[in-house]
Amino acid sequence: MTVLLGIVPRGKAYRAGLEAVSAAVVESFTPFLGPRYRREAVIRRGLSGGAMLVEWPATVAQHTSRKGTRWASATFPGAGEQLLRSSGRFGHPMQMRTPVGGTYMAISGNRREIFAWNTVPALEAVHYGEDADYFYVSNRPLAIALAMARGDVDAVETSDDYLAEALNFGFSMSGQSPFVGVRTIPTRGAVRISGGRLEVVDGPERPPATIVQVEDSLYRGVDELEAALNSSTDRLLAALPEKTIQLRLSGGKDSRLLLGLLRNHGVTDLHAVTQGDETSEEVMVAAQLAEMTGIEHSVVKPALSVPGSVIDSFTQSLRDGQGFFLSEALGAPYAFADPFVVGEGYASGQWPTFKGLFQRKRSIVQADLDREWAAHNAQILTPELNESTAQTLRDWAESMPGSTLAEILYAYGRDVRASRYMQASTVVVDGYSQVFFPFADSEVTAVSDALVPYLRFSHVAMFLVMRRVWNESLAVPFARGGRFRFERDGPSENLSGPDFAARRAAPEPRAVTVLGADRMAEVPDRTLIDEPLTASSRYLLECAAWPRLEQILSPGFVAQIRRLAAMETEQEALVAISTRAGRIRTRVNLSRAILADRWLSREWLQA
Repeated sequence: MTVLLGIVPRGKAYRAGLEAVSAAVVESFTPFLGPRYRREAVIRRGLSGGAMLVEWPATVAQHTSRKGTRWASATFPGAGEQLLRSSGRFGHPMQMRTPVGGTYMAISGNRREIFAWNTVPALEAVHYGEDADYFYVSNRPLAIALAMARGDVDAVETSDDYLAEALNFGFSMSGQSPFVGVRTIPTRGAVRISGGRLEVVDGPERPPATIVQVEDSLYRGVDELEAALNSSTDRLLAALPEKTIQLRLSGGKDSRLLLGLLRNHGVTDLHAVTQGDETSEEVMVAAQLAEMTGIEHSVVKPALSVPGSVIDSFTQSLRDGQGFFLSEALGAPYAFADPFVVGEGYASGQWPTFKGLFQRKRSIVQADLDREWAAHNAQILTPELNESTAQTLRDWAESMPGSTLAEILYAYGRDVRASRYMQASTVVVDGYSQVFFPFADSEVTAVSDALVPYLRFSHVAMFLVMRRVWNESLAVPFARGGRFRFERDGPSENLSGPDFAARRAAPEPRAVTVLGADRMAEVPDRTLIDEPLTASSRYLLECAAWPRLEQILSPGFVAQIRRLAAMETEQEALVAISTRAGRIRTRVNLSRAILADRWLSREWLQA
């Protein structure tokens, strides 16, 4: 990936100030880029419409191409040149003659108009803003906020609306970025700038994937899905500047399929990492899979992003995420990317659309949607703020007229959880490592969209692709009772095969060495990790932002924080919250509240 910022003057009179704006944003934004970005910003001038494009490249790869008055740029290496050939003359809505696979945000222009859009899932989303002089589009909202503030960090305004949504969801459902005046387009939308106006329009039309009809309906789309996964892996390997790859290997369906793809593509400089210890079933399974492929495998205790301070690590996660909360708040203090070599590939099987994330049965009723929405909404704010954030979720669902309830659940996984949910972690990883998420590729998504819904949510399509990619892996157990949905009630006569019993067996312990087991020994505020319920509550009651948080958090959550803070031991808190699910939910909510304190402090905005 690279970072792009397009600045478009509202008219000819404002073009003279472009140089000053670009210089200010380069100076102020560059320090927020991670260690992978060691190259100076590239300024591309004289584009159609008087636009200027600021490009922060992480590698020497080409991202922007021009032909006469037409130009195209993309965050994925080489995609700009392909888009220039594919898009032709823009129409309204914009159309692409041939699809350009990959995962990227793109900006493209001609004599009449400029478009910005992103692939789906939107790991690199389009953000936009405007002021009296210019329109802005970028894959990083902080770059726009700093451009609008003319480089003055202290003048950047953070958004209360974003804070509320981040506390309840972990991310923004409405499209509000962390910054006032900077928004995120709908996943399938685009920004069009023409005639001195900026408008949000439909994204470019992409030809649907063609699924060849086969005799056995269970195999319909399997060839196409396997081909798309191989194409996506090829693209990512070709763009990898450092040939080393770190694979986050949990041993689940996603990561073992990804390991099989990397093995089949001849990747040898591969280092698998599993977080946990020798008692973890994930570690047992991952170690067995690594042994089967002969790759190096490390079991690690996660490291703080700022050694020596848990709270400073929370702050650093916001700086690395450029203002975004990490959606998985429990991971906020830890070094998310933690590369062995800066710039290496960071491979992870993130939220595959072809697995049908949330449609867990054939027939979906409204109660299923209601349960899903409730599960993803913490509702820890005041009643008024809870209603406001809940409305953003309802508005999103209602923006899909004609969709069935099952299609809405699929779209939630595709457009929200695999996009907005992943945005912060993608930004964090991108600062240290090359993002290597083949399942998030637009070609893979197109095939997923075309699959019969049953083949997605039952995991049949995924299972059959795994049979082809790495058949032996299906004889390895899954951790903690994991299974394919079509085998929930036992083996399928037509599909399961002779290795069903093996993959349903209990994982066996393996001799592993746990790295970093003593990392927390000298950390003064380690009680936030060791005693998360009571120590986090005490921290919140004493933090500088507590008067503000007490105004926006629900009375029930405030009372719970006070009760937990008053308890003498963590064990007392564990007894009070008797269920595992309740403890995890409370820890997540407390971690989000700590992130809110750190976000409100604005310390993450300081150099």
